[in-house]
Amino acid sequence: MSETPSWLAPGNDAPAPSAAAPAPSPSMGSMDVDTNNTTSTTTVPEEKDLPSIILMMRLLNMGVAGALIAISVVSLIGIPPISTFVLAIYAICGGMLICCLETQLKFLRVIIAVNFGFLFNSVWRFLFYLVLGSVCWSYGTLMGKILAACLAGVALFNTYVLCRYPSYRKIREKIAEEEDKRIEARISKEVKKQAVKQAFKS
Repeated sequence: MSETPSWLAPGNDAPAPSAAAPAPSPSMGSMDVDTNNTTSTTTVPEEKDLPSIILMMRLLNMGVAGALIAISVVSLIGIPPISTFVLAIYAICGGMLICCLETQLKFLRVIIAVNFGFLFNSVWRFLFYLVLGSVCWSYGTLMGKILAACLAGVALFNTYVLCRYPSYRKIREKIAEEEDKRIEARISKEVKKQAVKQAFKS
């Protein structure tokens, strides 16, 4: 009986080569960190620029609102037609509303936010400014047409800021609260001075 070769003997099967270990894939945590870093670096400059943009926006809004009130009051001089009279009153009220919004006084800010919330929406504010611009255009004067163009430009700028910076309202409220604190500090300082003066006089 011939002996079988050792390599054919049962139980001497060569072990199968082990499967290669998969290469480690980049962890999702590192990817999240990278994305968070990139988003934070892009949003920080925007938030730094936002206060100066808000200041410019307030000045532009108050400027066109003051001009709107002035030109509407001038149009009421004399005896204008009833339609012009009604439009002028509407324009004066609209200009005063914008001025009250941009002064950011505490008691006015709450009332406007509750009753005129459309001013914080980009589309509705744009339409509101266009309506005021059309009223100025209806006056038929050169100054009315110039102011109508200015209102259209300011409306576009307002819409751009509201759409470009979603945190506009939050930063605006923060700036308003800081202004309220400064005003209250000045008032309390003046009250203390007056109390000291009255104490020395008595």
